[in-house]
This record gives sequence, structure tokens and C-alpha cells, in this order.
Amino acid sequence: MASNFATVPELLSSAANRFGDTPAIVTNESSESFRQLADSVRGAATALGARGLRPGDRVLIAAPNSPALVHVWLGTIWAGGIPAAVNPESTPAEIDYLVDDLQPRITLRQEELELLGATTTAAAGATAATVDPLDVAAIVYTSGTTSRPKGVMVRHAAYTETGQAFPSWIGLAPTPTLPSKRGRERQAERLWACLPLFHINAQAYSLMSSLAHGFALALSPKFHATTFWQEARALNVTAVNMVGAMLEFIAQQPETRWVESPLRTIYAAPGPDPKQRAALEARFGVRIVTGYGLSENPFGCIESPTSRTKRGSIGRPRQPVSGAFTNELRIVRPDGADAPEGEVGELCFRNPVITPGYWKASEITREALRDGWLRTGDAGTVDRDGDVFLTGRYKEMIRRRGENIAPAEVEDALRAHPAVRAVAVFGISLGLREEEVLAAVVLKDGEDIDEGTLRAFAAGRLAAHKIPSRILFRDSLPMTTTQRVAKDLLRQEYGRAASQD
Repeated sequence: MASNFATVPELLSSAANRFGDTPAIVTNESSESFRQLADSVRGAATALGARGLRPGDRVLIAAPNSPALVHVWLGTIWAGGIPAAVNPESTPAEIDYLVDDLQPRITLRQEELELLGATTTAAAGATAATVDPLDVAAIVYTSGTTSRPKGVMVRHAAYTETGQAFPSWIGLAPTPTLPSKRGRERQAERLWACLPLFHINAQAYSLMSSLAHGFALALSPKFHATTFWQEARALNVTAVNMVGAMLEFIAQQPETRWVESPLRTIYAAPGPDPKQRAALEARFGVRIVTGYGLSENPFGCIESPTSRTKRGSIGRPRQPVSGAFTNELRIVRPDGADAPEGEVGELCFRNPVITPGYWKASEITREALRDGWLRTGDAGTVDRDGDVFLTGRYKEMIRRRGENIAPAEVEDALRAHPAVRAVAVFGISLGLREEEVLAAVVLKDGEDIDEGTLRAFAAGRLAAHKIPSRILFRDSLPMTTTQRVAKDLLRQEYGRAASQD
């Protein structure tokens, strides 16, 4: 089976040979071709080797999107190392945890990354390390049901098979020229990574699609709703990926923010309901495609011809264009049996490129991977057409600004304050399966602190997106008969209050 797949270095080498001087990585300030990209990656691999990197070593990278980040991320893989790109806004405490967990040979923040790039010279002859396509290429940290982020190990073949297939999933056309809305010829597809490269989305869907199909990839350090359309025009992009909250932020902008651009395809996951999507497509002159994916399985689902008109549907399992395997989906009841049509169960996937597990987390891996099936922790149903619907989460994960947040991690940070006796963190829906983070806090007897003080305390221990937007002080927390915090009651109480605001 493995011989049917390519490794990431093989995909890069093929891109350099096939697409040569075609633009590969572009920003507002620079552009490099596929041939130059390959040379820069080999140069980065050589520089990392000079710093002691050996096959199997990990490299922790905390930096915003930039060509240098692409060079070092791919360069680590070229050298046989395993990169882990993480949020550059992580606090020192969060970085310390990641360093302790990953045990990287090299850790690079933005300053070190730029210095490495400035001292790196192109190395056309550096040979890629020998790896198997089913080996781990990179680690993507994502919050889980534990109190700390866990490292999802992503195979080479997961990246390369996804890159080959993703454009077809969302209807991109790998042709030299494309017709414009007014009939004029336009340049080939140009992808836009305004999602951070520490996300599987930007890594697998954007960067790998660029390498597989010769599309230029435009990089932005951050997403900005207020200047989104101006940036799309300046970068001359035709397609962009985003999380649902980003699409909502764009929709909330004044109509005067919109300017004409080549952008015509938006992949949004989760996506808006059919009525809202139709309105946004008409307003912006774009096509919005929806789907569902995970770091553990980038294949996930993609909208189908019948799912576009169904509220809450994520379509059907995505399949590889190579035909090398089938991305299988089961919806499983708690007793392990397949759920019949319309009955809620847990989404479980199986294919040969799914994650082999979580870094240094054997117990979590055993729980998530059973008999080759990945248990996603997401609940859903399937209808008679075979279209899948998400109905909630088996896990207590909070989804905010495109990031998964483990309530236990936030609870640990708040509970560290000497005035706090008990805390429960939970999410309330804001639409498009995005949630806001709330914390219910019980103070110790005699203590008196305000919300701002406690939020400032949390800010020293958590990244900004994890800090609760509201901290609610209570005399006690509701408990179940088994003495667990009844978070459902908290969600009902404060979710109802929020809807009445």
C-alpha cells in the first residue's frame, strides 16, 4: 500500500521539476518560484542539520505565516525531522509545556526563524532523508479532552494524498487560464493561506495543494476582516480557506468594505446554513463550499450535490483522486453497533493515512483508535441520501475562532489563583458551531476579586483565544448525582441569558 503514496519531499521535488519558474510562494513583498522554493527548503534542511538536527528529531516552531516558516517547516521534513508549528501567541508557560512534551532538538520563535533564514543559502544538492510514506511527517498540536494540548502525528501520505485531492473536492480547476466572470481570461488558481500554518487546514489543504498542482500560495501573517477584500485584490488570489467564524466576521463588515477581486471560491468549515450561504454568494460573487476535517483525518467529509440545501449537513466522506483507498465512515451507537438512518451516533473514520496516534499519549491513542477506526468524538446522523449531519460533540471541546479549547486547561489556569475554590468552564453557541468561552467561578470564603483581575491572571497563563470572555461568580456550582459539575445546566442558564441580551 505504501508504495502507492508519495512523501512530502517527493511531492516538493516533483513540483520543482514540473512547475519550475512558476510562482510558488508569494506575499505582498516577495515571490519565489517552485524551483527557488525547493532550493530554499534544501538550504533550510542543511542549516538545521548544522544545528544538530537528525532524522526523527523534533523542531518546535512558533512564528506567524511567512516564506521562512514554509522553508523551515518543509526543511525539517526534508532532513527527516518532525516539525511542530504552534501558535506564535502562546504564552511562555504554554511554550514551556510544549517543549517539555515534544522534547525538540531545536526551538524557533519568529526572531530565530528570521535569523536562520538570513543565514541560509540555497542548497540545490542536499538529498532528502529516506522515509516511508506512512511515516510521521509532522505533529499538529490540538486541544483534546485532557487538560493540555496533544500532538496529532500526521503521516506523509495524509499530506500528499490530501494535496492531490483537495482542489477537486472544492471545484478548483488546474488549468493554465480560467474564464473570469466577464469572459476575460484570468490567471490560474492562486490559493490564499490567511489561516495560520500551525493548522492542518493551511498545511494540508493549502500548501500541499500548491505543491501537487502548481498553484501559487499567497501568505498573510494574520486574517483581517476589515481589509479582507482589499488584501484579496492585492494578492490576486482566487481561492481561500477559512473557519466559519471568519466568514461571519466578513459578513458583518459594511458593504463598503467589499472591493472587486479575483477571489471566487471560499472553503468554509463549518459553513453557513443554505439560506445564508446563498445570500453571501450573491453579495460577494463567490462560491462557498463547506466540509469537515480533522488533524487526525484531513479527508473527513465534503459537501455533496444533495447536501448543499440541507441545514447542518457536512456532505459525504471525501475520497482520494488516486483511488488508492477508500475513506470509510461509520456512525456508531454507544453499544458499538452502526446507528441506523436518522439516529445519532459517533462519527468514526477508517483509511490507511489516518493518524497513527498522539505524540507520547498511548492511552489517548488507544481510546481514539479502535480496530483501525478513528473515533472523532463528534456526534451526527446520516440521511437516506448518505449525507452526514453534525449534531454536537461527544467531547466537551469548545470551538472558538477556529481553535479547539479544552475546558480543563482553562479551569487549571483559573484554579491556580489563590482566591478561587472551584471553577467550571463551558461554551455557549454563537452560531456556525462557534462558541464563546464562559467560566463559572466560586471564590474561597472571605475572598473578593473582580472579573478583570481574574481575566488578567488567566492572560499570563493562556493564549488570548482561551481566555473566557465572561467570568461569572457564583456561590456554588450545580452538581450531578455522581458529584460532577452539571455543565449542561450552566450552558442552559447562561446560554438562555445570552440569547436574551
